[in-house]
Amino acid sequence: MNVHSRRPDRSSEAIEKRRKAAKQARAANIRQGYVHDPVLEEAIERYVAGDITTQELRKEMLGRFKCA
Repeated sequence: MNVHSRRPDRSSEAIEKRRKAAKQARAANIRQGYVHDPVLEEAIERYVAGDITTQELRKEMLGRFKCA
């Protein structure tokens, strides 16, 4: 990833690295009782593809649970 770029690297190597990290995190969460969340899974796929950054993913997920 270019250190001066704000967008994620979309190379096949970077995508595979993010996919592996997401898969490992999902496995850890399942061991802790994770229940499938289609909104989270869709956001993770956009992160893996390089469409959003980890900061954007976090902001989206935290925004879902803010009090009105």
